Amino acid sequence: MSSELISSLKEIVLEVPADRIVDQVNELISSGQLKAGDKIPSERLLSEKFKVSRFVVRDALSQLEFYGVLKKAPHGGRVVVSSEDSAFMTMIANGLSLVKPDYQSLMETRNVLEIESAGLAAERATAEDIQALEGAVKQLEEKVSQGEAGLEEDLLFHIQVAEASKNNVLKYLISYMVSHMMTYTREYDICRDARNLKALNEHVLILKHIKARDVEKSRQSMRDHLSSLFDFIPENYRS
Repeated sequence: MSSELISSLKEIVLEVPADRIVDQVNELISSGQLKAGDKIPSERLLSEKFKVSRFVVRDALSQLEFYGVLKKAPHGGRVVVSSEDSAFMTMIANGLSLVKPDYQSLMETRNVLEIESAGLAAERATAEDIQALEGAVKQLEEKVSQGEAGLEEDLLFHIQVAEASKNNVLKYLISYMVSHMMTYTREYDICRDARNLKALNEHVLILKHIKARDVEKSRQSMRDHLSSLFDFIPENYRS
């Protein structure tokens, strides 16, 4: 086999176990086997059924919470929120799974979607949305003060901004993008060098402009916030 042919071979990318769990839960909801209000089996039972660690199961369920498909139940566990949301997310996930987005692709797409999302949030956010955004900032602040990365709390803020945009397509696309950022954020150690504290301060600024109904400053502060994340694009992906 020639060296030219060898160089044309591509790396085999294995499926992420958490993504497969998300797909299966979505399929159960979309098919009507799980309905709004139904409780999802415990992490322990799902871990045994899927033969993966509870960490993997927790990651999958967290993604479904980000999507708005599941929510935590008052007495523990998680319940289905909406079969319509699940069907929509399944459609998006199935389409994007064909692409297998790399870090640069995700960041370029996030940049386009989230800047506009911040602008729309400044126009449309309700009092409840502002309260949810303030809660997300507070959760990240608590994690940072404890010396933790606060990855999920950071990403939740972006989901809440998308929620405040009142554009469901934006919300679900951003939810999908953001959920995939978890893997890359851990792989590239994006929270190093006090990046989590920097992110917290940037979140505070974005929220300030959204609360002030300043559309352009909301967009600009989101643009500035995302810009430094492009520094983590691996050299072999840079165009």
